[in-house]
Amino acid sequence: MEIIEIVIVDDHQVVRQGLRSLLELEPDLKVVAESGGGVEALGLIERVHPDIVLLDLKLGDISGAEVCRRVTALHPDIAILILTAISSEQDVLECVDAGAKGYVLKDVDVNELTRTIRAIHRGESVLDPKVTRAVLQRARRSKEPAATLTLSDKEKEIVRLIAQGLTNKEIGERMFLSPNTVKFHISDIMQKLAVKRRAEVVFRAAGEHLI
Repeated sequence: MEIIEIVIVDDHQVVRQGLRSLLELEPDLKVVAESGGGVEALGLIERVHPDIVLLDLKLGDISGAEVCRRVTALHPDIAILILTAISSEQDVLECVDAGAKGYVLKDVDVNELTRTIRAIHRGESVLDPKVTRAVLQRARRSKEPAATLTLSDKEKEIVRLIAQGLTNKEIGERMFLSPNTVKFHISDIMQKLAVKRRAEVVFRAAGEHLI
């Protein structure tokens, strides 16, 4: 069994302790370190090189988005999962641009959180559905004219399911496709939309009025 090593970064000690206690009930999840500040976290991540960083946005020194940007630039193999109470469009988009692989709100239940951690470790990207709705609303308000991009009906349905926060496996189950086939379609969609991260797919597709 592969162990997923996690660093928790949150400025509230009680939150860090609670997350550690919950995550370590799972046999494949291991919290290897925790930090209450952004600068300290950067040094810590450099030393322990975890698989995933569970990162809050509100820190006492530098922002979580800045931590995400620096870690992603230096260690693109380390996945950043934003876990925060902040759901503003600007913050979501800033984190996506900074390279975050996931963005979930703190009211998520523990089963959904562990599912998200495993999905991100598999290379997927996950946005909380409540966050995705806000991003879609902003994209649809955009005055940018639609380009000549087109998506097939199947591709549009995949994008809609991504917007609901479903993993490749769950999308495959809904559409009677294998996870590898879903992954292939998503790769094609990303190429059509000229994006590099799954988390950008929904925003770009909505901005182009394709969904």
